[in-house]
Amino acid sequence: MTPRPPQLAFNHAKARLREGGTVLGTMISEMWTEEVAYVLAAAGFDFLVIDTEHGSADMETVQRISRAARGVGVAPLVRVTEISYACIARPLDAGALGLMVPHVETAADARQIVRCAKHQPVGERGFGLRSAVTDYTGIPVAEAIAWSNAETMLMAQVESRRCLDNLEEIAAVPGIDVLLIGPTDLSIALGVPGQLLDPTMQEAYRHVVAVASRHGIAAGIHPSEMAVAQHARDLGMRCLMFSSEVRLLLGAARQAVQALRPAPAEGR
Repeated sequence: MTPRPPQLAFNHAKARLREGGTVLGTMISEMWTEEVAYVLAAAGFDFLVIDTEHGSADMETVQRISRAARGVGVAPLVRVTEISYACIARPLDAGALGLMVPHVETAADARQIVRCAKHQPVGERGFGLRSAVTDYTGIPVAEAIAWSNAETMLMAQVESRRCLDNLEEIAAVPGIDVLLIGPTDLSIALGVPGQLLDPTMQEAYRHVVAVASRHGIAAGIHPSEMAVAQHARDLGMRCLMFSSEVRLLLGAARQAVQALRPAPAEGR
């Protein structure tokens, strides 16, 4: 492993996956505050994903939450909107340690992700290491490049039948770390919308796990139903991204209200 300067963050989630372990994460979709990183760290999460595809987070938000997350050992990732240089490189320049990339359907898509996310000689990302990432200390260029290429974690979303058809070639692209199923979109594509434990979906899950295993990378999934996450874990998925910060808060709040609300008096 390439040594990293002490000012640069270590991606514990990527390291755990590389060692064959399981990592847990969630989506940040509405609560654009640094405090959410501290809460998730205290709960034991390994990573978080800031949503810029369906959420309203901008690059300033990405930088603030990413910096807080790195400081408490939670890997900050960003879900981007599309496979383009600007969408992929900017969150990394803002301090994210990885990306969740939607609409991956071919090996060419996967290669484009790596090209935009990694510096030479792995990719073609321009060098723009900002002081907010290094805690305002200077880092030699060669060391910064080696660190970024090693610690950046890339998750290719599996959301379509075409992606499933091309999965072997996608998984074979060097630099892809996780095949992450977007179960709702995949269920729509496979003709069983919202039926995440339908036999058709279970067959797709097994296929993703098998392909990932053959290529030495991790399979993962992002559901909001615990039964689906547990089923995926039992099938061998090692990157389990569960729900979102809002859904987790709402679920706990509803449980508290239901437990504490006085029972209605008889006869009313």
